[in-house]
Amino acid sequence: MPHSLTGTRIRQQRGRAGLSQTALARLVGISTSYLNLIEHNKRGIAGKILLSIARELGVPPSTLTEGADSELTTALLEAASAAPDHAAETFALAEFAGRFPGWSQLLASVYRQNRDQEAVISALSDRLTHDPFLAESLHLMLSNITAIRSTAEILTSIEDISTEQRNRFDVAIHEESRRLSDATEALIKYFDKETTQNEPSEAPDELSESDATSMPLESFLVRALASNYNPSILATEYHTTLHAVFRRLASLKRSGMDAPEMGLIITNAAGQTLHRHALSDFPLPRHGNACPLWPVFQGFSQPERPLQDLIELPGGAQFVTLTIALPRAVTTFGEPPDYQSAMLFVPLDQSPWLKTSQPARDVGISCRICPRENCAARSEETVL
Repeated sequence: MPHSLTGTRIRQQRGRAGLSQTALARLVGISTSYLNLIEHNKRGIAGKILLSIARELGVPPSTLTEGADSELTTALLEAASAAPDHAAETFALAEFAGRFPGWSQLLASVYRQNRDQEAVISALSDRLTHDPFLAESLHLMLSNITAIRSTAEILTSIEDISTEQRNRFDVAIHEESRRLSDATEALIKYFDKETTQNEPSEAPDELSESDATSMPLESFLVRALASNYNPSILATEYHTTLHAVFRRLASLKRSGMDAPEMGLIITNAAGQTLHRHALSDFPLPRHGNACPLWPVFQGFSQPERPLQDLIELPGGAQFVTLTIALPRAVTTFGEPPDYQSAMLFVPLDQSPWLKTSQPARDVGISCRICPRENCAARSEETVL
């Protein structure tokens, strides 16, 4: 019905022009009763009369004769399809849009806004699922804020705190504030980095000067190839520790060398990350809260024993890992050793080491973003 709503549009335009039916009928040269029938879509309208009405209303004739905006009716149809339980009368969309254009625009606008918001929420949810850094950073910041608030409440609610205790609380607030500042700065840098083209997904840790000096890059690469990247052989040849060799191996690919892409994490017994280099398929939390099933933590239960494992992340990616926990410094009599555990890992399809025959161990990234169910090692609920 291409002209069924022409009368409705004439009535709307007449109202905008501030003309009564009688005034417009007189200007056009027709009776008021005939114009009334036209405006209620009960009478057709001839070309000459249509042109006269459009001229008196100051609008193009197409404004009166064309159907409702196709984009508007499409949006209303999509809205009706998105809520089928309401059984909206889709057969009357064109008439509804013509009779009530303001309400139609409002409904279409609300629908588009809701649709766009759902798309954004879905995208953010997907990103949270696949971007452990965001989830872990927000969790860390909330933990810092909670610690600062709790400590401040103690200081303000208890009057008879000794000077020593107050100083200890002041130090705690200072340390938590510093961690919060560091986490916030890391998060800002992370987002800033995403706007830079061709930037690595993560800034690599700098190799220590002693490692670079004791194991020159070119000669180290030659010996690494000759030994099939065997850390034990390289540690013996360079008279250094396995942790130092791990750091050097993890830096080869980043230095532009033709070598397997290796990741590395070194932690202390408290789970604090001391050195890290993540891979695109194996992101590492920046501030602890990592999966307790990682071999790097198992190393503390078997100090100074080299361990080789095969692990599998929730997405199915598998990695061969080499782990060993070593004392940070020479152990002295009467003092417990301060162990640090290092885990070197490489994608299974790039591993230069002999493949283990044992099945892959299921691990995650962090409990907060791990989808694995019924995990005995879970320490907190997942947000997924």
